Amino acid sequence: MDDAAYRGLAALTLDARAALVASAIERFDVIDIETILDASPAAARRAVAEALDRYVRYAATPPADGDGPDDPPSGDLASRVRDVAARAFSPGDPAR
Repeated sequence: MDDAAYRGLAALTLDARAALVASAIERFDVIDIETILDASPAAARRAVAEALDRYVRYAATPPADGDGPDDPPSGDLASRVRDVAARAFSPGDPAR
């Protein structure tokens, strides 16, 4: 996974990541996201919009010194996100 995607995901809370992934990656309907977040329709839509906005803002921000490609983020979340991204965006993936 590239650093921009990691920065974007790392900037989100667990619920915001769930909303973003369910909406943008899994393509779930709003009613499914409501169930996942245990939220009203308006709150689910707002959560998706806010998560996407925050993701884009942080993904577009250049890395701070010491947080570039030569110095990848570490930790359990970073490892899990890299593993999922590697599986989801394999070279033979037609969605790429």
